[in-house]
Amino acid sequence: MDNPKDNAEFLDEEYIRINYHEAGFSYLLPEILTLFLEQSAVHLQKLELLFQQSNLHELSAEAHTLKGSASSIGATILANAAQSVEENAESSNQENLTLMFNKLKQASESTNIAIAKELKVLSEAENNDLELF
Repeated sequence: MDNPKDNAEFLDEEYIRINYHEAGFSYLLPEILTLFLEQSAVHLQKLELLFQQSNLHELSAEAHTLKGSASSIGATILANAAQSVEENAESSNQENLTLMFNKLKQASESTNIAIAKELKVLSEAENNDLELF
């Protein structure tokens, strides 16, 4: 059975509550999260290619972009993983970079699962005319 805490670990519910629900932007959240899922997949594909090519400068820049996107939706673990890739690409430490890149891929998968769960909750609340906050 799914543990709600698992979702919160990869998607900061407090951040979402403050920055979307309390700020009056709840209606935008499903679209923003869906767009994030689509765009993060593109970023991850590009990161994979740049990693394989050892294009460290572009890898760092792409990881920086993903970090900002993840931060904007409260995906802190993913943002931190992207920052680690960014920093290790800049330092050219291949061993650490490989480790951090693998952690980034894992964080991305877990974040995507958390977002899918959040989208389901938002959809159910909308279908039942429930206020989340």
